[in-house]
Amino acid sequence: MRQREYKLSFKYYISVWRRIITAAEKRSKMYRADLLFRFLRAIFLLGVQILFLNAVFGSSDIYVGWSKSEAYLVMGMWNILNYLGWAFFGSNLLALESKIIEGSFDYTLLKPLSSAWFASFGDFFVHNFVTSLSGVILVLYYIFLEWNTLILSNILLSLLALCIGLVIWYSIYLSLASFTISKPRNGLLSVAKELLGVTRYPIDIFGEQLKIIFYTVVPIAFLTTVPASIMIGKITWIYICGSILVAAVMLFLSLRLWKRNLKGYTSASS
Repeated sequence: MRQREYKLSFKYYISVWRRIITAAEKRSKMYRADLLFRFLRAIFLLGVQILFLNAVFGSSDIYVGWSKSEAYLVMGMWNILNYLGWAFFGSNLLALESKIIEGSFDYTLLKPLSSAWFASFGDFFVHNFVTSLSGVILVLYYIFLEWNTLILSNILLSLLALCIGLVIWYSIYLSLASFTISKPRNGLLSVAKELLGVTRYPIDIFGEQLKIIFYTVVPIAFLTTVPASIMIGKITWIYICGSILVAAVMLFLSLRLWKRNLKGYTSASS
């Protein structure tokens, strides 16, 4: 089945997205107990992560050039990026395989929207959004501890870099998810989870050779390490330009891969 090409305005997508958010909010009101559980889970997760980092550092305050509080910052940014990713697009793309196998992906192709957009953002998961607060707490904790040494412009640039990192992560996830269209059960989304797991720690801990790979071939350093390094002041704003370039290239390639794999899709009704 070939999807028709729709040229719709940005305003139209915003309108559709508002409806998706509204529907998600209504569902969340029906399951308030679940939201409370998710919030408590986020606090528990936070405690486990702090205990783990303390075990890694031991009695030392510095590990591969990063202080303990700086490691908290990277972990916090990872929590934000990870759970916002699941809230906006991760859960949707993870469900893509079952939709293709069951044949319901045909309905996605019939929608008057970009199939990549609708497959990615067709639903919003409030509980994952709530869990991302654990990351916000860690980032605010670092800012509180190091406020006297931080520069406001670096904080703002760091948050911008984190947003760009979310776009890069979406591009990587969409690229790997696109292969599910032509060949379900390929296991690539499991690889995506492992890649994201690597970024919960500063990239420096993996040595110089892997560090080069994570800045170039598989640019996952731009997800958490670069935003954290900008806030700390270890690197300059020039890395923002690099992040934007990487995000633009990755997003372009991911959409091309999506369209290419879409050509190999066999409709359940054919």
